[in-house]
Amino acid sequence: MSFDAKRLESFDLLRLGLFVCNKEGDILYANTAAQFLSGQSLKHLKERKLQFYLNSSDEWLANYRAHPEPSFLVPNELDHFLRPPAEPIPVLVTIHPFPDDENILLAEIVPADKTLQMTRERHMNELSENTRRLLRNLAHEIKNPLGGIRGAAQLLEGELHDPENKEFTEVIISEADRLQHLVDKILAPYRQLYHPVPTNVHEILERVRLLVQSEFPEGLKVVRDYDISAPEMMADRGQLTQISLNLMRNAAEALSEQIAQGTACITLKTRVVHHVQVGQSFCRTALNIHVIDNGEGIPKDLADSIFYPLVSRKEQGSGLGLSLVQTFVEQHGGSISVSSEAGRTDFSILFPLSL
Repeated sequence: MSFDAKRLESFDLLRLGLFVCNKEGDILYANTAAQFLSGQSLKHLKERKLQFYLNSSDEWLANYRAHPEPSFLVPNELDHFLRPPAEPIPVLVTIHPFPDDENILLAEIVPADKTLQMTRERHMNELSENTRRLLRNLAHEIKNPLGGIRGAAQLLEGELHDPENKEFTEVIISEADRLQHLVDKILAPYRQLYHPVPTNVHEILERVRLLVQSEFPEGLKVVRDYDISAPEMMADRGQLTQISLNLMRNAAEALSEQIAQGTACITLKTRVVHHVQVGQSFCRTALNIHVIDNGEGIPKDLADSIFYPLVSRKEQGSGLGLSLVQTFVEQHGGSISVSSEAGRTDFSILFPLSL
């Protein structure tokens, strides 16, 4: 039987490994994630059966050959994926017939640890988005009465003649202005239009590096580790500058002790990477940007909420900087993550270059 693999080219965008086989287990197609998982090309995968890679697939296929029902399903079974000479890895397997051809089976394979990571990322993204939506709505609700409070305080101030009483209205006006500034910062990401243009990322990083080093002229070393093969990417230059500036400033401010000792170091690193997961999608080529510092690390109690609005590890921080970074990164179709331990905190951004 001939099989048209072009029908499945869109599956290369998926982050899960997908094998297409017949009822005997002959592999007819494997998407990019499956090839990456096995460490073999599609040509080599087609030379073997699915049973070679999955211990239990022989039993599952035999059951389907005996009862070829459209409702046949192997749902999220735990198995080991063989990939010699490397060690087998635990995976979750789902097998079901192809929607319009009962002679063809789809085997969806996800590493067990990746399943947990994907679930956690999805939960964190949903929670973060819900928090941002709540704050955005709350900011709009605060904005209108806040203007009324400030206006009333100004009118009242004009009626007062006692300087001591005027001090109270000045406090009201000052606090209203402070809250107005906070509300504007919360709403700022949603007011900015996204205008992507061909952009040299290294040019942006260099401009930000010079700015931050002018703010911290003593005790801070910035190491540049750029991938000179990185192509231009479609980006909003203003947003990309803000992303880089917020991350570098955060890193520098977290290095106050090291700066005083003259041991502070921030590393700017870029790499073109292939066959990676960007958010919930699988990407053929992406640009990976790292901002790494040698500070004390992010406290464990903040690690899971560091990108939430109003969460900050700085005493006087508003907690909006990293939330803004995440919003801008997502507007570019990218994703951001952080790993942190004592002596090394790494903010890693992935921007898709091609799907």
